[in-house]
Amino acid sequence: MRVSWPVAICAFAAGVVTGLLLAPKAGRETRRELASKARARFHELEEQLHSVESHLRRLEQQLEVLGERFRKAAASEAWKLENKDIARELPRMPHG
Repeated sequence: MRVSWPVAICAFAAGVVTGLLLAPKAGRETRRELASKARARFHELEEQLHSVESHLRRLEQQLEVLGERFRKAAASEAWKLENKDIARELPRMPHG
């Protein structure tokens, strides 16, 4: 089926007119509203990012403290294994 140019142009014009009559807001107003919502969402995301960054900094500090504790504990006599202790535990270890 072939559509003639005048019919296509009339159908296009009717669509544009219908769109203009049924559009809830003007294009400029819609763009402003969308831009405003996008900016608000962007600011929310920035705040969430800053929150995550500060949480990660706190975790990093806690890990540094834990690392220092483990280094001190490893240097103490309580963590040193004797060869006889290792030999005693080897038969209990799973092997495969």
